[in-house]
Amino acid sequence: MSSGDRQKIHPRIVAEAAEWFMVLSSGNVRPDETAQWQAWLTSHPDHQMAWARVEFYTDKFKSLPPQAAFAATAALNAPNLNRRRMLLSMALLGVAGWSGWQISRGRYWQEWSADQHTALGETKTITLADGSSVVMDSGSAVNVDFSVNLRRLQLVKGEVYIETAPDTVGWKRPFVVDTLEGRVQALGTRFSVSQRQNLSQVAVFQDAVEIQPADATSAKQTLRAGQQVQFSSNHFEPIQGHSQNKPAWTQGFIVADDLPLSEFLLQLSRYRSGYITCAPEIADLRIIGSYPLKDTDKILAFLEANLPVKLSHPLPFWVKVLPR
Repeated sequence: MSSGDRQKIHPRIVAEAAEWFMVLSSGNVRPDETAQWQAWLTSHPDHQMAWARVEFYTDKFKSLPPQAAFAATAALNAPNLNRRRMLLSMALLGVAGWSGWQISRGRYWQEWSADQHTALGETKTITLADGSSVVMDSGSAVNVDFSVNLRRLQLVKGEVYIETAPDTVGWKRPFVVDTLEGRVQALGTRFSVSQRQNLSQVAVFQDAVEIQPADATSAKQTLRAGQQVQFSSNHFEPIQGHSQNKPAWTQGFIVADDLPLSEFLLQLSRYRSGYITCAPEIADLRIIGSYPLKDTDKILAFLEANLPVKLSHPLPFWVKVLPR
């Protein structure tokens, strides 16, 4: 989706999409509401684009703080007319706690206005002015800022895999990636950086990087090929090893190495629209294997055939994974 496409959608349409998203997320949707939503969705291409945006950027309620969850629940349980008015007001005004829903003005618009985007389920490769290659994962956003002294990427959301090129400018500008938690400087390398909830993660596939947390009093950390680490603004988690040549998603796969089912489904949800929820009693089932991302329905069907789980579809965009 280009920047031009984003600008063509009127904010009113985005607000309508947000309202419909909340109504359909209530778990208590009448057939006439579903029909009305489908009619609205198919009546104009802008409605479909706005729906895709809201569905992705709301992060499917996963990060709602308690106050916002309470407000949303109250609205969803209200009579229909009042409920719609309350939902629309919340969507437009951003009442208490909705920054966790990614509708806080700064973060929300920062993601929308970033230089480069990928939609849900999309990956793409961009070549920077210096010849460096950046592969963007599903649902990612970055800003590119090359100045006379610095080659800088700002990772706003998601994950990127970078193959740096030697700088063609004579004074060899550093190549850095900034996240909410700090700065990653390439030392002639191939590496990935992901922005997570209150954490950044870096994996190095060739040479090394130097990581400086945002808190300037925190010491720098050098990460070398075959290593990965998570860090906050003032703390590093223990360094872990990895054996990959590049991230699996760049080759169209999701790889699980003894991964809990709940974590696997959370990763899978980044590549498909709608909800995937997991019953608590099966959340710790272990997943092993490599799964092609081009058809996430097949992945879910494989899990159902090979694990003691079953799939339920309460709504077209909602898959519940339950014990069998």
